[in-house]
Amino acid sequence: MKENSGSSCLAPRKAPPVNPPWVPLLDFLSVAAHSLKGRTIRLLITKKDGSMGFKPKKIQQNRRFQRVVGDIETAIFKGELQPGDQLPPELELKEMFGTGRGTVREALRVLEQKGLIETRAGASGGAFVTLADTGKLTEQLQLLVQAQAIAPEHIREFREAVEPMAASLAAARITPGGAERLRDVFFQARIALEEKDSAAFLRGDIEVHVLIAELTGNPLLVAVLRMVHEQVLGSSDEYDLEGDKTLADNLEDLHGLVHAVAEGRAQEAGRRAMQHVRQFHCRMRAAQGATA
Repeated sequence: MKENSGSSCLAPRKAPPVNPPWVPLLDFLSVAAHSLKGRTIRLLITKKDGSMGFKPKKIQQNRRFQRVVGDIETAIFKGELQPGDQLPPELELKEMFGTGRGTVREALRVLEQKGLIETRAGASGGAFVTLADTGKLTEQLQLLVQAQAIAPEHIREFREAVEPMAASLAAARITPGGAERLRDVFFQARIALEEKDSAAFLRGDIEVHVLIAELTGNPLLVAVLRMVHEQVLGSSDEYDLEGDKTLADNLEDLHGLVHAVAEGRAQEAGRRAMQHVRQFHCRMRAAQGATA
C-alpha cells in the first residue's frame, strides 16, 4: 500500500461546502441543556409507591408542547423523575399544565422519540420514564454517514475540535487508577498488533479513545466520542487502516497520546491528540488514494 509521508496532508483541509452536517452529533446536547437552565417549575413525582404529587406551572399559549417537553425533561435530568416512574394520565397532565390534550400527546410523542419515555399499552400501561441513551441519535448519525451527508473531512474537523480538549481534560484529571487502566488498554492494543491481529488492534484503538473520554469525567464528551469512535470509525470500512507500517505508525502516535494523558501533562496531551487525529486521517486518505 502506498504510504504518504509528506506533511501536506497534516494541514487543515477545507470540508465540502455544506451546512455543517456533523451538527447532529450534538443534537442531544440541546436536550441535556434543559437540565442547566434552572427552571422555576419543579415536578414532584412519587416513585413506585402509588402516591404522586405533580405541581407544574401553567404555561403560555405559544410553544406549549415545547414547554411541556422541557419541563418533563428537566425533571428527568434532575432526578425528580427516575427510570420506571409513571407519568400521570393524559387528562391529568392536561389539567396540570393548563393546556389541551393534543398538546400533551404531542409532548409525549416528542419525549418518546428522544428515548426519555416509553408508552405501554394495556390496563397497566401508560407513559414511563426510561434510561436516556444516544441510541436514536446514533441511528440518525449512521444514516447521515451512509447517505454521505457526513464526509470524512467533517469527521476530521469534529475530532480536531473535540479530542484535543478531551485529552487535555483527561490529563488534568487523571488519577493513578485511571492511568493504570489507560496503560493496560494500550498494552492490549500493542500486543494485538505484535500478534498481527489488526482487527483486535483497531478495537483496542477505539477502547483507548473512549477511555480517554471517560477519564474526563464529562458524560457529554463520553457520549459523543463513544458514538463517533464506535459507531462511525469502528463500523465503516472507509475508516479502516491497513498495512503493517500504517498500523505501527498509528500505534506510535497513540503511545505518545496515552503517555501524556497518563502522566498528567495536559498541554502535551492536547497537542498529541491533535497530531494523532491529523495523522490518522492523513493515512486514511493515502490508503484510499492507493486503492483508487
